[in-house]
Amino acid sequence: MNFKVAFPNDPLTLHSNRVSDRDALRQENTAREILRRLETQPGLILADEVGMGKTFVALAVAAAVALTRPEEGPVVVMVPPSLKDKWPKEWAVFKDNCLKGEARSRLTAASADSGIAFLKLLDDDAVARKQIIFLTHGALNRSLTDEWVKLAIIRRALSRRTSMEHVRRALPRFAGRLLRSQWIDNKAPDLWERLLGHPPDQWKRIIQRAGLTMEDDPVPKALIDAMEDLDDFKPLLEALERLPLRESSYVDERLSDARQTLTDALKELWKFWLNRAKFRAPLLIFDEAHHLKNVTQLSSLFANEEAGENEETANKGPLGGVFSRMLFLTATPFQLGHRELINVLRRFDGIAWDSDTSVAMSRDVFRQSVDRLEQALSDTQAASLRLDRAWGRLKASHLENADGRFLSCEEWRSSMRSTPPTDEVSSEICARFEQCNQKMREAETLIRPWVIRHLKPRTLPSDGEPQPINRRELFVGAGIKHDQQTDGEIGLEVEGESLLPFLLAVRAQIALASKASNGSSKRAVFAEGLASSYEAYLETRRGQADKDDDDPDTAEDNGADPEITWYLDHLDRVLPQQSEEAKLRHPKVLATIERALKLWWRGEKTLIFCHYRATGRALRRYVSWRLEQEIMNRAVQLLKGATLDDARERLDKLGEQFFDTDGQMRNRALDLIGSVVNPYTAFTDAEKGRITEIAMRFFRTPSFLVRYFPLEESDPSIALKRALDVVDGSGLTYRRRVEDFCRFLSERCVPEEREGYLQSLETIQSGRFIRENTDPDDPTDEIRYLPNVRLANGEVKSESRRRLMLAFNTPFFPEILIASSVLAEGVDLHLDCRFVIHHDLCWNPSTIEQRTGRVDRIGCKSERARQPIHVYLPFVTATQDEKMFRVVRDRERWFSVLMGEKYSLDESSTEKLAERIPFPEEAARALQFDLSVYRQ
Repeated sequence: MNFKVAFPNDPLTLHSNRVSDRDALRQENTAREILRRLETQPGLILADEVGMGKTFVALAVAAAVALTRPEEGPVVVMVPPSLKDKWPKEWAVFKDNCLKGEARSRLTAASADSGIAFLKLLDDDAVARKQIIFLTHGALNRSLTDEWVKLAIIRRALSRRTSMEHVRRALPRFAGRLLRSQWIDNKAPDLWERLLGHPPDQWKRIIQRAGLTMEDDPVPKALIDAMEDLDDFKPLLEALERLPLRESSYVDERLSDARQTLTDALKELWKFWLNRAKFRAPLLIFDEAHHLKNVTQLSSLFANEEAGENEETANKGPLGGVFSRMLFLTATPFQLGHRELINVLRRFDGIAWDSDTSVAMSRDVFRQSVDRLEQALSDTQAASLRLDRAWGRLKASHLENADGRFLSCEEWRSSMRSTPPTDEVSSEICARFEQCNQKMREAETLIRPWVIRHLKPRTLPSDGEPQPINRRELFVGAGIKHDQQTDGEIGLEVEGESLLPFLLAVRAQIALASKASNGSSKRAVFAEGLASSYEAYLETRRGQADKDDDDPDTAEDNGADPEITWYLDHLDRVLPQQSEEAKLRHPKVLATIERALKLWWRGEKTLIFCHYRATGRALRRYVSWRLEQEIMNRAVQLLKGATLDDARERLDKLGEQFFDTDGQMRNRALDLIGSVVNPYTAFTDAEKGRITEIAMRFFRTPSFLVRYFPLEESDPSIALKRALDVVDGSGLTYRRRVEDFCRFLSERCVPEEREGYLQSLETIQSGRFIRENTDPDDPTDEIRYLPNVRLANGEVKSESRRRLMLAFNTPFFPEILIASSVLAEGVDLHLDCRFVIHHDLCWNPSTIEQRTGRVDRIGCKSERARQPIHVYLPFVTATQDEKMFRVVRDRERWFSVLMGEKYSLDESSTEKLAERIPFPEEAARALQFDLSVYRQ
């Protein structure tokens, strides 16, 4: 029997109202191709760019396999802990939108974030068994902690020694404390004794009769069987024998000793099961497969890397030899080194080669194929490095043409293609390019069977426009100040009082770079902090620069050097003397604030990414302060003759009059908003009422009234109608934005997810000057910041971050979200935002792309509005900021050519990198692998 799985057209489709026909066709063709390849090979990697719907493609493959091969066990989807809630939610949406008829009810899924939960799902009989299991990374590497398993192993140990009957009789008295389950003592005090008197496979019935909820057998059969085969219970029995027969002063101490021994026994039990347990499953889907690049506990689940090539010992991991096929997912395959990518591919060696569904190629042929690919990638890497070194010799003087004009790198590349070069450097570059291209194409042929990768189109899907619309527009440096893209890459200027701190930092950097000849190789962290904000600089100097990003190279500046210390001490004395208002005038902080406010006035949401927590806190404080000033100034203008205090009071009263107070005005407003919400029949009446009240909370706020509401209009229903028809910067009316949100909740959210959105919007502060309720995400006694502006970093609880993400993804509050790397991966922020500011850059280009990918996803606002996503990369001219920009811009293009490129970030190395001529974007695209299976 082979592994032939056809894409089942009748019960399964990826065409729905949640994605465009073009995206659905690409996803469906990709799923078909994956199934076709899995028929003849052990696995492959799906590596589509961020935001292209890899999850739905993988779920389509999982559904096809589960429908076609139900007798072979569940499809297992291993997901990172950060995404363990997202995958089941996506599955629920997938079922509603992509499965038809009987398949929708027939296919079921469940999650397991512990080994116990996983084994319980495997225990289920054929009728109750889930066809898809979402298993959290690390679940099988953690020791057992379950109270019922602990009691079962105690029972098993006591059964091995008849002389321990006195312990068995006394144990129920202390079992609750021993197992840290005193709640059972309160609910069913005699339960422990009854359980110890019966085998674990009868415990479910006993527990239920005691009045406790128990839907599954408390101890998986696999562990019961493993306990039967264990021999050494001596340490546990000795600890149990030391337990007192009655209460005494030694009870707590001896219970603590017994707990530790019990924990050790459970570790041995779990290790024993991991080494011997085998089950069969048709498919493993592994998300974020780059975690498998090295030998870790996670990767060792699939095979024993230390076992060598011996087929008898190669599948020693608990998941080795379990799966018929494997599908790995990652958005960044070429950020891995080429040997790391090969390591990931070698995990396919852990499939069930001896099963009835074994692949057409033999295990030896698979290994030989991967070996050939490794050699081809090594040759490609060598050729790429030769091209990189040759390109590094290119200087500005080589770009001067016969007329004395300096060409851009793109123009120079074009001229080299039309006219043979005459100088040595240009000739070498052209020769190295051709050699590299040849090696890339040879490797592409060998890697194509193993990796599928689609890149986002550069234009939005055509909707009848005469000219294509760019999917993204990039604003670099001082471009953040402009509404249209400008020529050149001019940075933000440093002027006035701000000049001295940056001059001192530059002198310190020069001194630091000069130390490289003495063997000192340090990174100018102080300069990176200063480029971010004055607050971040001060924290770097105190050694308290908290950041959420993974930053593998954080070698500090050489502050012990007398020359560097002199400059930094002077800088330290300058900054604290500045007032809050002076700190706000930091050139990049000011530019970010002005852009966020300008977009806010246009009704646009803005996502701002920061590296330093100090900068995030400062930006929230400054933006909130400036925003409140501008709201009140606008209110004074609109409410003619009003003072600031009068305007504040009148805005609050106006909101209450129109939206809070019972009466004709409120009823008209309810009718008008209800006319937007009521057509969506998927909502219950209660949900329609909740959405209406959420909208009312937002509409009554001063920030809404001064932007949208015609305050001169005496009829509130007419005024609100006019407000809903105001067009934002994307060309969408507020009515349309609310309609799009209702459509999303109605058509793309399962009830649980819809409830999450509504609860988040009901609890979050709405932006009134008077606090209306306790905000769980900002529980201060007084509002220090306007709720329009929120901060999500590692200091914010994960549940609070989740609420902020959901609320930001709606037309309501918050409207400006300042985030760190905790929101850079695995989250959706695209439904109502198409503007992202990378306030702090990152040395790793893939980090920038991951951040931008939060707003650049299927179904994003950009696609609905037919307007580009605006990406801002501000940098301060002639500083560390500009250096980082130039290094990142160049290395971003090389990343697609030099796999897993790593470069030193010390001051001397980055100085040289920043001076390089940027590699032409067209040349990088010409060299990169084409691994797509669908072309428009």
